[in-house]
Amino acid sequence: MRNFFARISTLDNPPPWSTLAALGGVIVLFAAHIIGSFIALALLNFSQYTALVAWLIGAGLTIIYVFVRFAKPEQRAALRLGVGENVVMVQQVFLMLLIGVGLSVALDVVSGRVTSAFLPEPELVQLYSNASGTITLLGWILALLFMAVAQPIAEELIFRGILLPSLRSTIGAWPGYILSALIYAVFHGLAYGSSISDFNGLWYGQILPFISGLIFGAVRLTTGSTRAAILAHAGFGLFAVVKLLTLAG
Repeated sequence: MRNFFARISTLDNPPPWSTLAALGGVIVLFAAHIIGSFIALALLNFSQYTALVAWLIGAGLTIIYVFVRFAKPEQRAALRLGVGENVVMVQQVFLMLLIGVGLSVALDVVSGRVTSAFLPEPELVQLYSNASGTITLLGWILALLFMAVAQPIAEELIFRGILLPSLRSTIGAWPGYILSALIYAVFHGLAYGSSISDFNGLWYGQILPFISGLIFGAVRLTTGSTRAAILAHAGFGLFAVVKLLTLAG
């Protein structure tokens, strides 16, 4: 535990981009979701798949943006995705996924205690509520692609790959760590339409994403790898799909 706090407190070298550029990445992520919504509505109108297709498009546009905008070798290296001392190797993939699933299960147990409700993740609410008791194979495929692949890659690139190191170098190690998780939680509330009309909505829509943001940030900082954070996030997404399967029966 002492090593954990020491790692969070230790600043790395400043990334080769400004804090303004990092915050711009968050705006691009949000704008990409809006663009994806227009495209999905044009293709599907309103259906149980519209939201997931919109967010899949938004995540894809964001991933393209990151690799085009941060294309310089020093920027790619600072994203901590390539070869390096702390890169997550193939044999560690299962471990990172397992850690993500385990932490997600633990948080879900806490959520049940706090809210006395067993609810799907906000990103999957529309699919669940519009499925009329049955989620099709296409719905499951879209849910798995978004929750375990597209969302983890896009969000971790922006929030832990770009924003986290930039904020920490600008306002300090711990303030930057906490603020990045807070911005992540606000984004989730705005992007995925989480209702905060009651405590359950506040918990699942804002508080839980904030805690998740702290966890993914801690993974990124303790391993030195954004890829590790992506894999941990994917573990969360896998569990979210399993939980939806349980709810849908």
